[in-house]
Amino acid sequence: MKIGEIDPVALRKSMRFALDLVTAHRIAKGLKLDQERLTAVRKTLEERVVLALTEMDVDSMPSTWSWQKAAETISTEIALQIIREQKHESPDPDLLGQ
Repeated sequence: MKIGEIDPVALRKSMRFALDLVTAHRIAKGLKLDQERLTAVRKTLEERVVLALTEMDVDSMPSTWSWQKAAETISTEIALQIIREQKHESPDPDLLGQ
């Protein structure tokens, strides 16, 4: 799939659940959750999903295939990977005092 075939707005909609999953994990674990961190997570997720989509051979996919549905599935798997990567991140001290 060519990167120009990916609509950025549709991509972000397809990744919404995955981003919510990472955010919920960060909240549950008391990890830092500022705008800068959320933006970094979203960018990482988006970059990895786009890379995966560009590796796909669209011509070999069945007629029922859509890149948006593929992005949903891939982004969820990548979200789980990001969560595993955050396993050793220390909790936010400001949140521990609450």
